[in-house]
Amino acid sequence: MSASPELHAPPGAVELREDVPLKGGGARLCGSGAGGPRAVLAAFGALSLAVTVALLTQIHYGDYQVVPHGSVSTSAAPCSAAGADALRRGGRAVDAAVAAALCLAVLAPHRTSLDASGAMIYWEYRSSRSQLPVQAEWGGPEEAAGAAGAAGAAGAAGAAGAAGAGGARPPRLVAALAALHARYGALPWGDALRPAAELARVGYAVSVRLAAAAAARGLPGYLPAAPRAEPALADYLDSLRHNTSSELCAAWSCSRAVRWAERAAARAGGWRVWGAGAGGAAGAAALQAALGANLTGVDAVLQRVTLWVRSVVSSLQRQAAGAARWPGGVAAGLAVVDPRDTYVALVSGLSTAFGSAASEGGAWARDEPDAPLQLAPAVLAEERVCGARYVLGAESAAALAQGAAALLRAGGGAAAAERARLLVGAGGRALPEPTAPDAPQPAALNWVRQSGDALLSHADSRGGGVASRF
Repeated sequence: MSASPELHAPPGAVELREDVPLKGGGARLCGSGAGGPRAVLAAFGALSLAVTVALLTQIHYGDYQVVPHGSVSTSAAPCSAAGADALRRGGRAVDAAVAAALCLAVLAPHRTSLDASGAMIYWEYRSSRSQLPVQAEWGGPEEAAGAAGAAGAAGAAGAAGAAGAGGARPPRLVAALAALHARYGALPWGDALRPAAELARVGYAVSVRLAAAAAARGLPGYLPAAPRAEPALADYLDSLRHNTSSELCAAWSCSRAVRWAERAAARAGGWRVWGAGAGGAAGAAALQAALGANLTGVDAVLQRVTLWVRSVVSSLQRQAAGAARWPGGVAAGLAVVDPRDTYVALVSGLSTAFGSAASEGGAWARDEPDAPLQLAPAVLAEERVCGARYVLGAESAAALAQGAAALLRAGGGAAAAERARLLVGAGGRALPEPTAPDAPQPAALNWVRQSGDALLSHADSRGGGVASRF
């Protein structure tokens, strides 16, 4: 039997079919017709596509192991860690701020509490072309009569009991945080309450400043470095975990507890400045006056910083001398940047250490301010595209103005915010900060700086905290 003529080429002819191997002798390189140049090119194209996708993903999201995706800066290391943990579990900036603020109410009752007044700036930076930063304030002497409201009968089960004995108003800070969480939060409300409740139940080490503040008020049970638990406070916080923040707000009329506003920025040199609260407004005005000053010919960084700080102090003194009621009290501040470039600067505070009224059933103490408080949260953004942004949890106008002036002139170095400051009191008096360990705790400036994808955060040593990033 003869072979088919289709399988034999004439002598000297060259076979050009695609299924013929490049090398003679009849052997196939890959053992089948699927190999050859087409397979090589396909593999190379797939590899190129994979590398391109990987590079674009890294450029957009950054390297998880190297580039921080979020940061929380407070005056207490456990509270910074609580906020960062909320971000790590998929929470947004407000989830972190709620967890950190409630933690501070447990660890620093001489600076803030569940009934603290407060101010906050919230900004979704990726939507900055269409959305201004939102400002929220609560409590203080500006609070309208009955703003927080009483617990309503229409509230969810257990909410009326959580409002306090006899259906009295709920604690201001908790009501405000519930309103913020209901509007912007992503994690369950109970998750935000859990760190503070656990800390109150297990206990914490009393700081030197807290012990000194308690001794000045004649409060027992606060010994330096000694453990202290707050079981009544833990029980109260746990009782709030049975409801959502929206349910609590329905019972508490949270919409009346918080004053919302959108305000344009103040222009200060090449920066835009947003400041909330009485202290934030005064500090922003001082920065506006200082950053607009002409420092042509001043080359030394230290000299520029000194001139700017001197200028903001002079501005604060003029404001204080002309003010009918200059802000006072004590405060605790925090700053948050989340992985979606959402910024929260929040400061809560009291008219006097530990509050001005008797304890509410052992769980929380009331505070009834009759003068503006030194609440100074702020956000600073460079005018140029993709410029640096600062989120500042400042605990006084002086801390905001002097600390920010030093930061901006020194190029964002953490050491700049640690410079000694002058305290500006009523009437324009300027005094040096107390340095003794048992002296009243001076106002701190906790901040996070973002420039491009890079985050730099710092907790002011005056507060004793540590910033936390992940």
